[in-house]
Amino acid sequence: MSAQFLILLRLLHVVGGILWGGAAVFYLFFIKPSVQAIGPAGPEFMRSLAQRRKYPTFMMVTSSLTVLAGAVLLWATSAGLNHNWLRSGPGIGFTIGSIAALLSYLVGSIRIGPTSAKLARIGAEIESGGKPPSPEQARRLAALQKQLVSAELFSFVMLSIAMLTMATARDWYV
Repeated sequence: MSAQFLILLRLLHVVGGILWGGAAVFYLFFIKPSVQAIGPAGPEFMRSLAQRRKYPTFMMVTSSLTVLAGAVLLWATSAGLNHNWLRSGPGIGFTIGSIAALLSYLVGSIRIGPTSAKLARIGAEIESGGKPPSPEQARRLAALQKQLVSAELFSFVMLSIAMLTMATARDWYV
């Protein structure tokens, strides 16, 4: 691969990772607590966010581009995951970071997105009924919210591990 292509991939990977990680931090530490604090208007805000598809689409595009660019970079710079490279400081760091990022990506794709969509559907169902949630709807909402919190926390921890290991994966010699 040409040096220019690798630079472009690295730029895409780093910028995508910044956007993905920044959006996750903004959501978990600012949007979600604010939604919980505003009470009854919170679920309506989250439905609007999900229905417009801007945030979910943004997260899927940035995370997918980051993972794809990272996978190509990992393969290209490690000579196909050469065993000697995997014994080096950068090799270990980038491999741990890659696994953590992939786990975060998979949990986001398989658990967070679908669970959020289910919550939005139940919320719309409740809203269209024009009355408070039935006991069954309340039970389903609580179970889905518990699953979502657990998936979001796991995904965030994995994304944090990925960012920290990749940012520090260097040979420290002059």
